[in-house]
Amino acid sequence: MNKVYIKHSVVPKIRRFTPWIYANEIDSSLEEFQSGEVVALFSKKDGFLGTAYVNPKCAIFARILSFGKEEIGKKFFHNRIKNAIKKREALLKTTNSVRLIHSEADFLPGLIVDKYGESLAIQINTAGMEVFRELILSTLKHLLNPSWIVEKSDVNSREIEGLESHNGTLFGTPVQGFELSENEHTFLVDIEDAQKTGFYLDQRRNRALCASYIKENDRVLDLCCNAGGFGIYALKAGAKECVFVDVSESAIEQTKANLERNELSSESLHVKDVFTFLKEQKYKSSFDMVIIDPPSFAKTKEQAVGAKRGFKHLLMESTKAVKDGGLIGFFSCSHHVGRKELLDIAMEVSHDVKVQYVLLEQMQQDADHPCLINASASFYLNGLLLRVEK
Repeated sequence: MNKVYIKHSVVPKIRRFTPWIYANEIDSSLEEFQSGEVVALFSKKDGFLGTAYVNPKCAIFARILSFGKEEIGKKFFHNRIKNAIKKREALLKTTNSVRLIHSEADFLPGLIVDKYGESLAIQINTAGMEVFRELILSTLKHLLNPSWIVEKSDVNSREIEGLESHNGTLFGTPVQGFELSENEHTFLVDIEDAQKTGFYLDQRRNRALCASYIKENDRVLDLCCNAGGFGIYALKAGAKECVFVDVSESAIEQTKANLERNELSSESLHVKDVFTFLKEQKYKSSFDMVIIDPPSFAKTKEQAVGAKRGFKHLLMESTKAVKDGGLIGFFSCSHHVGRKELLDIAMEVSHDVKVQYVLLEQMQQDADHPCLINASASFYLNGLLLRVEK
């Protein structure tokens, strides 16, 4: 195993179990190493620091697999994957679908695995995990005996890593229209065609939390509704009406199917960009709750400024659309626009439209998408539940 030397100034960061090391923090020639190569991390002054895989093509040069001297092979992956599965056992008593492996937060950086009943959807997003593709698949088959496995790897991440796109069925025959059970709700999921790995499992707890504030006969606006999760929870909680909006035609079709599956109905489903929809409709004090749950506006730090402008506009228009005393669920799924940024945006909008917001709840991803304290990027989903005082 080759050695990579880290600058002495970076050692305290590693001692705090930070799992990423950037190219400018390396005290070795980057050209010496191959993409995905497993290396031993050293400081010339402090000695051994950990075991990682590297990619000289990326700004994140090394991702740490272990802070100890550990052989990265069959035993390593068996133990890590087995431990991740065990941590989800309690949650699997309330739902048939969970995230089993959540990258750095399960100490397997670059690997995501979601379980839908007896099937799996996976993402292999880094060169380091790509090296162990067959070992990962064989371990998952051994431990879980899935009926099928589909790959939904993030195309952008693989491109950054210098990898070709790699999506499709890896094993077995996928079932269309899988019935996901969650908090006594049912959602139909076409895992092959759906966004990401199939369904936004990370919002499970937040869907239930927002629905707990619904009163009988409330009117709800679900923006960027995807498969209709928040709105369907609201309708089942007693809302009289929900307006669903998403730019994706397939998302609206999925919402229609999920409404029918839950014996619900809506007369207002719109295939439209939410910015255009809000501009055209000119709703004013019409809704008791508005949900703002857009896709990631800021996949990189450079995109954060533009993303904040988009969030500000959505919050401003939603504030106009909600009644006095109504609620807004305001979400960001990018760690570049985190909880602090959402609060700052709410402060600006409060000033601009002359309303006050009362913060009722601060939300994050559900427990099967754990946050690793030492990795800020794992705090990627943040939400505020605001009461609007006009």
